[in-house]
Amino acid sequence: MSKNLSSLSIIQELHRRELFYFTSRTVADLLSLKSAHASRLLARLKREGLVAEVENGKYLLLGFEPERVLSNPLFIASHLVAPAYVSYWSALYFYGFTEQVPLTAFAATTKKKRPVVFQGFRFRFATVQPRKFFGYRREIVGGLPILIADEAKTIVDSMDQPRYAGGITEVAKALRAALEVTDVPTLIEYANRVGDRSLGSRLGYLLSVLGCSAEGLLHSASPVKLDATRPRDGSTDSRWRVAVNVPEAELFPQGVG
Repeated sequence: MSKNLSSLSIIQELHRRELFYFTSRTVADLLSLKSAHASRLLARLKREGLVAEVENGKYLLLGFEPERVLSNPLFIASHLVAPAYVSYWSALYFYGFTEQVPLTAFAATTKKKRPVVFQGFRFRFATVQPRKFFGYRREIVGGLPILIADEAKTIVDSMDQPRYAGGITEVAKALRAALEVTDVPTLIEYANRVGDRSLGSRLGYLLSVLGCSAEGLLHSASPVKLDATRPRDGSTDSRWRVAVNVPEAELFPQGVG
């Protein structure tokens, strides 16, 4: 492409290539420009309101439909670091497993990534070990591609790190909703693959309360608190080795019958 293309031509080319998220290096390579020239070009596009810089050197293509990207935090979250996929509270809400609207977009990544605030919206990233980075798929949301945990992995991720999913009570309610569309063997397979026996204990206990068999699910040999943020009180479930420090009525307000 010529270096003298107009802003409109550049935006049209980025749109044609579906580069709704890109870096300054992307533009430099696309137009065969030196990095300094590409940076000046992007500064011009930014002044014209055709792109937005979400982080240093990382841009969103706004073009003439800015809300298409700006109103899609899941798209932004799944692109701010690579590899990454949307999960936790964001995925729970996406699948309808919770009615609580998250004010932060959550994603899992194998990298260390600090939170990002962009146009008043917060993005948080949970660093996971490579063995836990699985169980996601590509979805089109608002006409844009994202990577997001599948239904079973959303539950397992949330059980693994409840603080990113509204806490264990919210995860318990989400588990109940998820059982309408996902199966217990997949949950067990995923939990065992993650390899955290404390997670297995909590998941096994909640499944048992909901009347589901969880045979084959690996679990802890010593008691773990159901809610790690609360004092250890209440009874201990001998099968799953869980200190039940959350009342069942709080976990499942509608009952389990």
